[in-house]
Amino acid sequence: MRVVGLRGETTSTENTGSYLPNAGVPGYLPVLMYHSIGTSASREFRRWQVGPELFTDQLAALSEAGYRFTGLSDALDNPHDRTIALTFDDAFHDFSAAVPVLQAAGAGATLYVPTAHVGGKATWLADYAEADLNIMSWAELRAVADAGIEIGSHGHEHAELDVRPDDELRRDISTSRAMLIDQLGVAARSFCYPFGYHTFEVRSAVAAAGFTSGCEVGYRRHRTGTDPFAVGRLIVTADTRPEQMVELVTRGQNDMITELRRRTRTPWRAYRAARYRAARLRASRSTGSRNAGSQDLA
Repeated sequence: MRVVGLRGETTSTENTGSYLPNAGVPGYLPVLMYHSIGTSASREFRRWQVGPELFTDQLAALSEAGYRFTGLSDALDNPHDRTIALTFDDAFHDFSAAVPVLQAAGAGATLYVPTAHVGGKATWLADYAEADLNIMSWAELRAVADAGIEIGSHGHEHAELDVRPDDELRRDISTSRAMLIDQLGVAARSFCYPFGYHTFEVRSAVAAAGFTSGCEVGYRRHRTGTDPFAVGRLIVTADTRPEQMVELVTRGQNDMITELRRRTRTPWRAYRAARYRAARLRASRSTGSRNAGSQDLA
């Protein structure tokens, strides 16, 4: 996979305690998380869409600081303190705008695909106008893979796997990998937890399905040599200016956000689990009512 060449020697930050804008941080892998690359987002979704020009400038700022860009599997296989992994969630059709930018930068990346939605719509975004966004087709994904972009799994249904029964989550995860292998002929190695939600059971199922890594959101840099199934990422948004990029990959995201997420994780998961159980109960009752009606008419 092609990468941006290094510019100058790595400057050590060991024992200095200072922020050096042109130095990588040994022991950490910054993994950047993007979603949409375009200019037509609704007001509610605009934060998650980065324009092609801004995306170009963000990569240029990092490249000028001496960083190289790869996909996640390559970055984990070949740790280097000047490597940044680029990841893109959801396989929106507008990822096609990112491909020439990546190629011009000589950059690798990983694109995460929710396989049940290939060639369809982003229906999991029901609260946004973007629920009508097109997802790449298999033919388009083959072209992306041929361009040197790693294709990973974003689950099959883009479901909240951490609140699903064990058999359901395992089926979703294994189905997604089987479809990627069958349709693209690639050994899908990397998994991205839908919505960033995961538990020990989910991580174990991802490993058992044959993946070699799994990434969340995390708002943090991944410490090299730690659990490859709990890879934290740094969110890049439309508000992330090029001049902020080096500080982002060197210092990570706001610690206040991380602490808030940590404190609310358990009650939020409990709420989502209850919501899922209630939805299943309603669906079951609805099916039972339809079946009863059919018998009465017979």
